[in-house]
Amino acid sequence: MQMATALAVEYEWIAIGFVHVADSRLVFPAVGEQPGAYRFRLPDRVYIGETDRLKRRFQHYRTPGPTQPTNLRLNSLLHSLLSSDVAVAVDVVTDALVDHEGRRTPLDLSHKPARLLVENAALTIERLAGRHVENL
Repeated sequence: MQMATALAVEYEWIAIGFVHVADSRLVFPAVGEQPGAYRFRLPDRVYIGETDRLKRRFQHYRTPGPTQPTNLRLNSLLHSLLSSDVAVAVDVVTDALVDHEGRRTPLDLSHKPARLLVENAALTIERLAGRHVENL
């Protein structure tokens, strides 16, 4: 029987600001088009996602199309929270490392499996910490 090797993902959340509403539309903090993971810190839960282009992803939450159920759900949730004067903070991860058998290597976050590794590690950590995760 072959033993599994250990794999550790290292990343740091960077706070970039807060979501707010202007002219009845969501406004997200300024962010570039780089790939990465993102987290919305809500009062009693978090939502974590990944994308190949952060700025574009936030734009999809701001103006969801009729066939985008996740975007519609988050747009509605964020509007609801913000109309109740609740702060919604946004954090991103744009750099990460993987430690495999003692070798630390940068993850290429333009590669979807690398982003999914960060996203799933973050989701697992939040759940282990006892926080409610909004993701379906």
